[in-house]
Amino acid sequence: MNNPQSKTICFFNSNKAWGGGEKWHLTTCKEFQRRGFKTILVTNMQSQIATKGIQEKQDVYRFRVGNLSFLNPIKILVMMMFFRSQNVDAIVMNLPSDLKLAGIAAKLAGVKKIIYRRGMPHPLRNTWLNRFLFTKILTHVIVNSKEIGRSLKQGNESWFPEDKMVLIYNGVDTSKPVDKSRKLYEKDEQEIIIGNAGRLTEQKGQKYLIEMATLLKADGIKFKVLIAGEGELRGELQRMIDDQGLKNEVKLLGHVNDMPAFFNSLDVFVFTSLYEGSANTLIETLQYGVPTIAWDVSSNPEIIEDGVTGFLVGLGDVANLTKNVRELIENSKRSEELKENGLEKVSKKFDSSNNINILFKIIS
Repeated sequence: MNNPQSKTICFFNSNKAWGGGEKWHLTTCKEFQRRGFKTILVTNMQSQIATKGIQEKQDVYRFRVGNLSFLNPIKILVMMMFFRSQNVDAIVMNLPSDLKLAGIAAKLAGVKKIIYRRGMPHPLRNTWLNRFLFTKILTHVIVNSKEIGRSLKQGNESWFPEDKMVLIYNGVDTSKPVDKSRKLYEKDEQEIIIGNAGRLTEQKGQKYLIEMATLLKADGIKFKVLIAGEGELRGELQRMIDDQGLKNEVKLLGHVNDMPAFFNSLDVFVFTSLYEGSANTLIETLQYGVPTIAWDVSSNPEIIEDGVTGFLVGLGDVANLTKNVRELIENSKRSEELKENGLEKVSKKFDSSNNINILFKIIS
C-alpha cells in the first residue's frame, strides 16, 4: 500500500445548506486527515460546510459554483488547473452538479480516482451526459443504501456500470459511549415524549406528527411531541398545530445544537420522512437507544427491521402509526427489546470506522 501522506484527497461539495451529505463529507474529510492523508475541502461561497470546515481547522477552498457551471469552459479550466496545482490524487463529490463540473475537470487534470457519492434514491435519467459521466468519467460510485443502487440501475441496465458501484452505509462512532449526561426537556410525571428531527419541508412529512398528536390527545394520553429543525414549512406547521388545539402538546424547537440532549429526552422517535437515501437520524436514534417508528419506504427497512429494531408502517397510515406509538408506551419490555436489537445492529452494520475503511481501501 502506498504511503497515505503522499496522496491528496479532495472532498468537493458545493451545497450551501447543511444536511446529511455535508455532514458525511466533513466527517470523512477529517477522518482521512487523521489517517495521514493530505485533505482539501472544496465548497461554494458562503456555504455552511465551508464555515464548519474552517471551524474544524480543515484546508478549505471556496469557489462560485452553480448548477450550470459545467457549461462554462473557463470554470472547468479553472478547476482543472486547481486540481493540478494541488496534485489531487482522488476526488469525492456529492452533488450531480459537482459531478458535471468537478468530475470533468478532474478527468482533464489526470486525477486517478474520481468518486461520486449518491445520497438520494432519485431515478437516474438515461441521457447522453449521464452515460458519459458514469461510464467515461467516474471510477467509482458510492451508494449509502441498496435502495439508491436500485434506483440508479432501474431503466439503465443496458449501460450502467454496476461494477463501479460500492455500498458504504452511513455510520456513527461506536467506539465511545453515547453522552447520556443531559436532557433538553425534563418531562412531567406520566408524560410521554415523542421526538422527530429534520428540515421542516414536504419531504420530512412533519404534518403526519400533528395528525398523530390529534389521535393521541383524543385518547387522553399525556404527551409532548418535540420537533427539531427549521425550514420553509414552519409557519404552515404552526398554523396546523394551533388549528388543532395542540399548542401545549406539539412544540417546534427550531434548530437544535445539542442533539444528544434531544435524543436523551425522548421515549419514542417517529420518523415521518417520505423518502431518504440512508437516514443518519434513524441510525442515531438506534445508537441512543430510542425506540423508533418509521414509514416503510426507501431505505428505511435497511435500518429499521420491523418488529426487531423498531416498527415500520405503511406510508401515510397515521392510525397504525399511532397504534405503534401506544404499544411502545404501554409495553416497556417490548421497548427494551427493540433498544437492545438496535444497538447490536448499529455496532455490526453502521460503525463509521468500519464503513470508512471501504473508501480507504478504494483510495489507497
